[in-house]
Amino acid sequence: MLNWDDPIESIKRKRAEESVSEPIATMPPLAADPAAEPALESEKRLLGGSDLTANIAPIKYRWAWDAYIMSQRNFWMPTEIGMGEDLMSLRNLNDNERHTFFTTFATLTTADALHQRNLALAVYERITAPEVGMAVIAQMHQETIHSMSYQHIIESLNFDEDEIYLLYQKVPQIRAKFEYSNAMTRGLQGNQGDLKEYMRGLFFYYMIFEGVWFMANFCPIFSMQRRRLMSRTGEQLQYIARDESGHVSFGRSLIWALWQEVPEMRMEEPEAHQLMHEAMELEVSYAEYSIRPMLGYDIELHHRHVRYLVNRRLLDMGFNPIYSEDEAESLPWWEEQIGFRKEKNFFETRVTEYQAGGALSWE
Repeated sequence: MLNWDDPIESIKRKRAEESVSEPIATMPPLAADPAAEPALESEKRLLGGSDLTANIAPIKYRWAWDAYIMSQRNFWMPTEIGMGEDLMSLRNLNDNERHTFFTTFATLTTADALHQRNLALAVYERITAPEVGMAVIAQMHQETIHSMSYQHIIESLNFDEDEIYLLYQKVPQIRAKFEYSNAMTRGLQGNQGDLKEYMRGLFFYYMIFEGVWFMANFCPIFSMQRRRLMSRTGEQLQYIARDESGHVSFGRSLIWALWQEVPEMRMEEPEAHQLMHEAMELEVSYAEYSIRPMLGYDIELHHRHVRYLVNRRLLDMGFNPIYSEDEAESLPWWEEQIGFRKEKNFFETRVTEYQAGGALSWE
């Protein structure tokens, strides 16, 4: 042991003596019989790969690595968006707008909480390729940011938290969607579960839950935002929609890769069509309750856009659409809303907001 009071020459001498007496560390020798070495499955696989295959490089699933990198570039924090403008806007909503905003927002809030659980306990559990697992973990983190965003809005607008988070228990049309979701994603859980059930769960989770239901439910609030109502809530939902769009793209790539790697998991078109029809029935019932006529938005526009999303997800997976062009049509401003690029940074925005929305009072 060195003593800091020792002369420098004494310290050098002690180090030299220690270096001679200590053995040089070397790698353990290989077994004399190569057959006695433990067999390692070095090939990466999406499912069923070796637990010892933890190397990220060489990257086999480039689409997953790209999704991970993109998620890091899209990092944002909801508390940097001041909500004072929406606190005043909320007072100016008419009854139909207030009902639509509150119901839609409450549904999105609960849905995002389900996202986190599904990703952590279901999707991620069976993935054995490290770069794919990293992309799923990045999605988990983004979902926590989304939940933080909803909570930030709730606190800033002085909403009753129990009323928001428990609305699904009071409204059968909302509860039916979540009960169906739990039943569909149950097949994702467990490493030894049926591969067909796992695929059904993935298809439902990425193509229906996120790709249709979630994307459609942004639209009523985006419509208000375009009329300068609840603009800051709409801005936060734009960030969330951008993230979710990336999740849908990742899910599409994951499903296609699984079909190539594990052909017996491939889903047939009649099954995909049946799942979409079931999801659409639930969405129609939900929308009939939640969406009331507003300037620039009504139930017919909503239904047409949902049908467009259903067709788009089916085409993404190589299936035929189930609705004709006369029945399905995207909202003209949809791509603009979810494909936005923020030209100002958060710090430039924040200096114009001298108080957080929750600290303001308009009484």
